[in-house]
Amino acid sequence: MSHHLTPEQAREQLATIQARTLDTSRDRTVHAGATAVFGVASALYMAAQNISADWVSHSLRTAVFAAAWLVTMWWIERVARTVPRRAKAWSRGGIVASFVLTLTVVLPWLNLSAQTSPNTWPMVAAGATIAAVPALLAAAVIRWGSK
Repeated sequence: MSHHLTPEQAREQLATIQARTLDTSRDRTVHAGATAVFGVASALYMAAQNISADWVSHSLRTAVFAAAWLVTMWWIERVARTVPRRAKAWSRGGIVASFVLTLTVVLPWLNLSAQTSPNTWPMVAAGATIAAVPALLAAAVIRWGSK
């Protein structure tokens, strides 16, 4: 009795394996959600840096930000079974673009406006919303982009 596959059996097994997809809607949702959380948390954290100068509120914001990142990292590692095609590139690109937008547009605007009067939470929220757009777009591409 031989344990070797016939060419037809090998083709059938190969076709079956190729028909399976590792990329699931659930994993795309997980990676998209993590990208959105990373982008929004980073944008909000950076925009909120000049809302209050005392070290207690700064330390609290930093702890909340770090917790959001760590919980999201733990969650994605625990829940996602695969990494959808191009998800890492889109995620990293969106987060980096959000970071650059924050440094080049949002923070200069908030710092300039803080020269005349203190920044308010609505101003910070507006700045964070603007800064989070690239990460949110990347999350949308990961979730609903081509498979």
